[in-house]
Amino acid sequence: MKQTRARQSRPTRRLTAAGVGVVLLFSLPFRSALARLELEADKAQATRPVRALPAYEQPVQGRPAPGNAPPLEALLQAVSPIAGKRSDPKALDLAACYQMAAIRWDQLKIDYQTLRAQQAVVTQTLSAFFPQFSWENMQSFQNTTGVIPTVSGVAVGTSQGYFSFNSINTTWLLFDSLRQQNRVAAARADAAAQSYTLQRDYQMLYLNVAQAFYQELNYEGSVSILEDQIAALQGLVTELEYRLKIGRSRPADVFQGQANLAAAVAQREGYVGLMNQYKATLNYYLGIGPEKVNLKETQPFPSSQSLEEYLVHVGSRPDVLAQLQLLRAQKAQLAVAIGNFGPRAGVAGSYFLSHQPDSPVVWTVNIVATMPLFTGGLLTSTVREERALVHVAELQVENLKRTADQNLRIAFALFNAAVEQVLQYREQVEVSALYYAAQRDDFQRGVAQLLDVLVALNTYQQARLALHQTEMNARYQLVNLFVQAGLTPTNIDATGLPLQNVLRTGPPVGPNSPPVLKASIP
Repeated sequence: MKQTRARQSRPTRRLTAAGVGVVLLFSLPFRSALARLELEADKAQATRPVRALPAYEQPVQGRPAPGNAPPLEALLQAVSPIAGKRSDPKALDLAACYQMAAIRWDQLKIDYQTLRAQQAVVTQTLSAFFPQFSWENMQSFQNTTGVIPTVSGVAVGTSQGYFSFNSINTTWLLFDSLRQQNRVAAARADAAAQSYTLQRDYQMLYLNVAQAFYQELNYEGSVSILEDQIAALQGLVTELEYRLKIGRSRPADVFQGQANLAAAVAQREGYVGLMNQYKATLNYYLGIGPEKVNLKETQPFPSSQSLEEYLVHVGSRPDVLAQLQLLRAQKAQLAVAIGNFGPRAGVAGSYFLSHQPDSPVVWTVNIVATMPLFTGGLLTSTVREERALVHVAELQVENLKRTADQNLRIAFALFNAAVEQVLQYREQVEVSALYYAAQRDDFQRGVAQLLDVLVALNTYQQARLALHQTEMNARYQLVNLFVQAGLTPTNIDATGLPLQNVLRTGPPVGPNSPPVLKASIP
């Protein structure tokens, strides 16, 4: 057995040794060829530059400094183009702009004068409850004698062709089926509606000013971002022109950089025009001149709230309360129309100061009562008209509530969407800043192309633009949300329109009792 194994192992060893020899024999030509190729490559490298682009750490002496973007930390700090204006004492924030606009806004002054006129109507209707006094002088000439003149249905003497007297007359309404009380209720409701309309106009002015305010900041920041992009492109074009002179870049690269630069300048000029447009709009509200419009944003985002926390305020929005007051006024007018069917009583009297000719009558007092019996359907048709107007007012209240609820829900959805976009764009800005910094460094090392750098720069700047514009939109949507919920302060005291004691604290007399109103508008 041992001899058999030995015999079998000897041929195997011979074959293995032969295979190794064959491999070594065939590997010798390949090794010599490879060594020959490496030697030729070393000789070729000795006759040409080491690399096509110089290393970033070894700049060529005397060449212009490349206009590159600042380091990554500075890039991230400069994301918001208007953040540095928060500490500017001369810049105007939204509250200051709103106060300046409210002082000179003509519609608020018109509303205020309309409210004062409606308050005068309330006083006029209240005056019917008090007696009315007047002085009367009468000179009567007649062509007959023996006529007995009368005053308030009372004979005062015998005329001799001439009669005169001086008297003080009075009238006093005693009862008119509550018509006058309902007129007072309607007038007070109209005054309350006008006061709420004034408050709502303050809130709508705040929304309009906020829209112009954030649009101006939007385009102002966009112009600043594009100026940063233009500066980076100018530096890149300068770098490419230098490389073209030394033969390390193509003319097409220079043209491509110049084309991107021209496009950025054109986009900036478009934003400059829009910025000036909203500066003119702010000048319309503020009246300080477009060249003096210098804005800053100081309002932080509030904490998150649910939709229900805003919906509970819709019913107390000023325009909804104004429409409710108009409904109460219309119901009071219906009660006035119904009261026309009832009786009316009053007192009329006169006190004679002098008579010519003499008369023993010194004073007269008459109690007069009237009641309509038939008016040809006039009173009935008036009641039908007032009832129809009451139904119209009720439908207007319901429609306004539904519209307010819809607008609030839309504003809430838009604000939440804008906030989510702001968060996503912040992340995109951070990533695109890393992307641009990496492409910039790779380009200077010669391992990236110009197109890659331009794409990275455009991606970063467009991300900054999107973040800034979305943030301004989110802040405007926040103001819109508060206005739709009726939570914006009216700030009346700061506008020179002190509306003190314009509403009574108790309910007016009438068939309907509105809720207790404040004695003065906040």
